Amino acid sequence: MNVRTQLRTSALLWAVSLGGLADVLLRADGRPGLNMLLFALVGAAVFAMLLRQRAETPSRETWWLMGGAVGVAALLVWRDAEALAVFSLLAGVTLLTLAAGRAATAWVQRAQPSDALFAALRVGLWCAAGPFGWGRRVVEADETADGEGVRQAARTLLRGAVMALPALLILSALLMSADPVFERTLQGLVSFEVEPMLERALPIVFVAWVSAGYLRALLVRDDAVMAKLRLPRPAFAAAEVTAALWMLNLLFIGFMLVQLRYLFGGASLVEVTAGLGFAEYARRGFFELVTCVALVVPILLLADWAAAPSSARSRTVLRATMLVLVVLMVGVIVSAAYRMRLYQAAYGLTELRLYVSVAIVALTAVLGWLVHTVLRGRREQFGVGVLVTALVCLVGVHVLNPHALIARVNLARAIGGAEYDGDYLRDLSADAVPTLLSRLDQLPKGERARVQQRLAERWGGERPGGWRTWNWSDARARRLLAGRR
Repeated sequence: MNVRTQLRTSALLWAVSLGGLADVLLRADGRPGLNMLLFALVGAAVFAMLLRQRAETPSRETWWLMGGAVGVAALLVWRDAEALAVFSLLAGVTLLTLAAGRAATAWVQRAQPSDALFAALRVGLWCAAGPFGWGRRVVEADETADGEGVRQAARTLLRGAVMALPALLILSALLMSADPVFERTLQGLVSFEVEPMLERALPIVFVAWVSAGYLRALLVRDDAVMAKLRLPRPAFAAAEVTAALWMLNLLFIGFMLVQLRYLFGGASLVEVTAGLGFAEYARRGFFELVTCVALVVPILLLADWAAAPSSARSRTVLRATMLVLVVLMVGVIVSAAYRMRLYQAAYGLTELRLYVSVAIVALTAVLGWLVHTVLRGRREQFGVGVLVTALVCLVGVHVLNPHALIARVNLARAIGGAEYDGDYLRDLSADAVPTLLSRLDQLPKGERARVQQRLAERWGGERPGGWRTWNWSDARARRLLAGRR
């Protein structure tokens, strides 16, 4: 067998093994914890072993991306907040997609946005193809000895049975549900129930299928295909792009002039303006921020990409125009941040409000990085900077411990007699339990009893899922409550 055939056989066998491992580790109640970290460690070891078997040496960038994915999985064992778990899982999937985007070659550090899009599309297509992405093994001339025809027929029959198994199970379950006579007949022929087996087998098949496709994307290069995936560059004149951007600048300048009275009016202006409350005031600021993310940054990247190479003067004018738009977006971010601060001062802190504040910081960093790279002719460095910013924010939020911070702020409001949401406070994750217990005696008697009851209900017993979903914050919360009782 040639190198690719050997790699194909090993990859498919390990994909099936990963499907079985996922059934053992991930089939548990509760949010992922230790089980996801163990699965990530085994998966990374499998990826590393297979990468060393192929003819081409994987890039150092690939090892960093895979190591980052394992590190993100480790965050699941640290904090207990569900939103942080979702962010961590998304970050892990992103890093693994980038690692396999160009078959473990170095490309991310100088990738254009369109390159990242096509790489993600490539990985997604191979994952959807699963084992079929590898194609069939080519039989060499020296493999056609006596008996090879029988073995080949047996392999063909086995492959056909494996391919038909998922559809066979699903259709059998549907027909059994539709006809009780057929259900009794089929159950009389087999000694097991189809539906429980289907429920158990489908997750294994899904993980094995996706793993086989991902390994195909990670291990086999297809440069001929990727080289053809390019967006046609329109090459507009720099003056045309500049004129278009100045229309946007004028729009945002008018918008900021209107915002000045609200920005500097603050809470007093909100109170005297009819029909304008704190909720609406902050919500408008949030949508300004979303507009900044959804429109301005991509527009600036598109403008820089669409402008044809021209004289130094035209390019300088274009980038100066882009800089004006960036400055205006900073003004919008300041307005949104100020409104959110007023909202938090009036109603307290929530997870959404905290994440909006973190997004404001991240967007400011992205705009600064855009000025440093795109506006200085280093467009290819923009993507990796955004990736690093996102990972730094993710780790920073874990260090910040959002639920503990929310508990501290809202407990201070409760103790001081200010308005706060008691139901929200009591429904925070295990990350907030030490903070709640440390200041429990300072709460009003009625609220103290409700908090004690809620904590006992949620953290008084064993964690669902056992050791597989073990989490450090959850274990600490249960230990503190057991000691307090």
